[in-house]
Amino acid sequence: MSEDRYRSVVDNSPFGIYRVTHDGRFITVNPALCAMVGYTAEELFASNALMLYSDPEDRAMWLEKIDQLPRGVAVDVAWRHKGGSPITARIWVFAQRDEVGQLSFIDGYVEDVTPIRATEQALRQSEKLAALGQLVSGVAHELNNPLAAILLFTEDLLASERSVEEREALGIIAQQARRSRAIVRDLLSFVRGREAARVSVPVETLLIDMARALQPQVSELAIELHVDVPRENDVILIDRSSIEQILTNLIVNAAQATGPGGNIWLRTRRDGDEILFEVVDDGPGVSAEVLPRIFEPFFTTKPMGQGTGLGLSVSLGIAQQHGGTIAAANRDPHDGPGARFTLRLPRGATTRPVPRPATGAPDQGDRADRRRVLIVDDETTIRRALSRYYTRRGWIATEAENGARALERLLDRKEDFDLIVSDIKMPELSGIELHAALEAQRPEMLDRVVFCTGEMQSAAVAAFFAQTGRRVLLKPFDLKTLAAISDEIVSSVGARS
Repeated sequence: MSEDRYRSVVDNSPFGIYRVTHDGRFITVNPALCAMVGYTAEELFASNALMLYSDPEDRAMWLEKIDQLPRGVAVDVAWRHKGGSPITARIWVFAQRDEVGQLSFIDGYVEDVTPIRATEQALRQSEKLAALGQLVSGVAHELNNPLAAILLFTEDLLASERSVEEREALGIIAQQARRSRAIVRDLLSFVRGREAARVSVPVETLLIDMARALQPQVSELAIELHVDVPRENDVILIDRSSIEQILTNLIVNAAQATGPGGNIWLRTRRDGDEILFEVVDDGPGVSAEVLPRIFEPFFTTKPMGQGTGLGLSVSLGIAQQHGGTIAAANRDPHDGPGARFTLRLPRGATTRPVPRPATGAPDQGDRADRRRVLIVDDETTIRRALSRYYTRRGWIATEAENGARALERLLDRKEDFDLIVSDIKMPELSGIELHAALEAQRPEMLDRVVFCTGEMQSAAVAAFFAQTGRRVLLKPFDLKTLAAISDEIVSSVGARS
């Protein structure tokens, strides 16, 4: 009866229980242990304990330490399941010796702590990423302001007559500033995931703006960018800056892979409840060795110092956050060489087509000499660069070093500003606080505001743009994009007036 009770306790224990000889032969195993390692009792009895260890040499190491382990203290041992998956086994070991002190057999009580250790590892990784995210976020803000100044001044200088040598040098400076911008954005996205701040965006508007923003970069690489505007101007619910980041990564990668004289096509079409964005090039395509690994973090085929290997990994993460996917493939040989990247996104709650915007350039004739812009930024170099640009276009530019000074001017009403370009993070009064003050005291000015920021990852900033739907430019931005938004705001305000 005593033996029956003992067997019942062993067989019904939720812990794995075993007894093995010094050389690893199993004497006793219970059902919980068999379930844990995937072997039947018969298979264990016919084999050796060595087969449970991820590294068979570990068993000898633990045998040497067995007398040093305090009684009742568990150790974590790396085992493996019959199917090959790793197991972290937490084992309480009790050595049994004969009358002369020789080790005769070992009793082990086992708990599978693999999920617990995985959770702990994920938590540690999360804490590391959170700390890294805070560091990168601060660094990004500090880097993006000088990058913005470099890019703005460079493009401003390129707008004037320059020698071939000067234009080449300035072009390289602008190209490297954009490259630095892409690295900063990819790092931010990799270390700091966030909920997407989604707004309804007409697909045609997205494509046209993307083509306009990327044209200087692809032109420098001697690439022809072809944009196929869809027949139906669908509206898609997206985090616009994130989707622009994906398309930028895909187009720039395609341009670099294709080389001078190549072509890139940016296409979109509706497929059921999804919108498909295709970036196709006529370059050499993707090799069979690279294709399976192309979305892995830090995997890159570019030479050292020319890529982080994060662009496509970050892009895939953003697409998945939107409930979409990205697929990489080579073109059909009948269509010619090259690669095809397909971004699939659900259309979201808003799916109705919208009227196409009116064509034609904004009126810059009689209004140009009367246009006034208020530039609000705590970075002197940014204010100076933007003032130079708007002054060259014939505008009257006024500077304010923070939101508080800007609010004073706007409430004074002595100047009628057609446009307000404001930073988000500023001392005394931030861009978000400036928006709240205008909403309460001068709501008619809100449609004239475009915000610029070097960091869209923080929850507060993301929530602000999601709730308000205000226009935003990510630093460093180019002057062509700024010009398009400026003219759009002035034209829409003038039309309402």
